[in-house]
Amino acid sequence: MNADFFIEKLRDRVRESPGSRLFLTLAEELKKRGEYEEAFMVLRDGIEKNPAFLSARLTLGRWYLKDNKLDDARKEFSAVVEVSPGDKFALSYLSEIETKLSAGKSDAKLRTIDRLNQFREAIHHRFNPNPLNNNSAGDR
Repeated sequence: MNADFFIEKLRDRVRESPGSRLFLTLAEELKKRGEYEEAFMVLRDGIEKNPAFLSARLTLGRWYLKDNKLDDARKEFSAVVEVSPGDKFALSYLSEIETKLSAGKSDAKLRTIDRLNQFREAIHHRFNPNPLNNNSAGDR
């Protein structure tokens, strides 16, 4: 079956039956063809009409995670866990997001510490320009 024909058939079926879960298959096929914007739109619209379709939420969350849209991904995975608290996939992805966010905060903290150390050294050199002179300007 031709890919274009298959996608058109899926589009028709989703249009004819907006409550159908075929939107997930359509979105995945569109994404495979590189039609990312339409794929995201189809998936988000389908989830709006089928909010309890957890597989679709997991898929959207994975796509967001891959695009490093961590807040959007967390929202989707949290919605899955709210309905299905033991969902191992959603819990695993949420853990991955928290790890990424923590790493980002650690990197920011390290950059801040580096800047503070550079500032401290600049101040030290400003007020004690001669390292052989133990009398700093602040001691006078």
